[in-house]
Amino acid sequence: MEHTSSTSAHAGERPPAPAPFGPLPVLVYDHGLDPVSRRHTVVRIAAAGGGAGNTIALETTHVVVPELTSNDYHVTPHGWVFLSEPAAAGTTRRTRLWNPTTGESVELPRMEQLLPANWKCYLSDDPTAASCVVLVLAMSEPSLLYCHVGATAGGGWVAHDYDIGDVGLPPSYAPPRRQFISQIAAVNGRFYFADTGKLGVLEFTPSPEFSYLDYPHIEFPEGSNFAKSFLVASHGELFDVYVFFKGFTPEILAARVCAIDLGGAGDERPAFREVGDLGDRALLLGDANAALLCSVSAHGVKGNRVYFMHNILEEPDGGPPRVYDLGDGSMETVRPCPGVSELMCKPFWVMPSAT
Repeated sequence: MEHTSSTSAHAGERPPAPAPFGPLPVLVYDHGLDPVSRRHTVVRIAAAGGGAGNTIALETTHVVVPELTSNDYHVTPHGWVFLSEPAAAGTTRRTRLWNPTTGESVELPRMEQLLPANWKCYLSDDPTAASCVVLVLAMSEPSLLYCHVGATAGGGWVAHDYDIGDVGLPPSYAPPRRQFISQIAAVNGRFYFADTGKLGVLEFTPSPEFSYLDYPHIEFPEGSNFAKSFLVASHGELFDVYVFFKGFTPEILAARVCAIDLGGAGDERPAFREVGDLGDRALLLGDANAALLCSVSAHGVKGNRVYFMHNILEEPDGGPPRVYDLGDGSMETVRPCPGVSELMCKPFWVMPSAT
C-alpha cells in the first residue's frame, strides 16, 4: 500500500526548514503561554573532557518551531513528530507525521475525533512502511485512537475503548477504577506494555487485539521500596529500565537496565536478563517519550549511560535531568532551564529518526 510523502502538500505552505533543532539528540522545553512569546529551549547534553564530575556539558539554544507552535503534537520514540491541526467546531483536522531532521511529512487521514486531554503517540513501525499503525493513547482513561499509514477512503481514524481490568485497590475504594495503559513500546509491529506480573501485547490485525505473556520483574535492591520503570524499544529489542528510589523518598538509589527476549511468537514467558553494559549506546528517558540511541559517540554523547528526567516533585521547570553511569554507578545532575515556569508540556527528547 502506498503512502503520501510530501514536504509541501498544501498550496501556499512553505516547505519546513530541515533540522530546526540542530544536531540530535536534544532535550526540548516548550514554554511560553502567550503565543507571541512561545519558544523552544533546545538542550544538547554533550560529552565533555575531564574525569568524574565533569563528563557532560550543556549547550543551550532558543528557537521557535512553527510546526510545534501551530499544531497539537507529540514526539514519538521513532523520532517522528505527530502533528494535528488545532480543533475547530464542525471540521475535520489535518494530521501528519513530520521528520524534524529532514522536513519530510507523511500524510495521515483527516481526524474527526477530538484528541484526549492528555495523550501520547506511538508508531508500530517506521512510518515509511505501509504496515505502520499510528496509535494515539489516552493517558487518563482506557481509550485510544488509531489509523493505518496509507489508509485510503473509508480507512481513517478509529476510536476504541479497551478493557484490561480494574485497578487493584481495596473494596473501600469503590467504585472500582478501570486500568489504562500509561506507556508502550513497539517491536516488530506489535505494541508492548507492562501490567502487574504480565507483559501486555497489542496487535492490529487490522483491529486491536490484546494478549498477555508471563513477565518476571526485577528484584528491588536493598533499601528501595518503590521504583519508576520505562519500556524502551530499539532495532527489534525491548528493554525495561528501572529507576529505584531510597525507601519512600525521592532520592535515587540506582538504575538498572533489563533486556526482554521475546523469543518466538508462541513463548509464554519472555527471557529476562540484566544488562550491565550498553557499550556505545545510551538510553534517553522522559515522561513524554523514551528511546535507545545507538552509536552515541557519533552524536557527541557518552555511551553506557541512562539519561532520564526526574521530576517526582512536579517542579515547574520540568525537574533536573540525571545522567546515570552504568559502569561505575555514579550519577550527575544538571539543571538546564531553572528559570522556566510556563511549560506547555513535559520536556521531551528529539532523536534521530533512525535510532
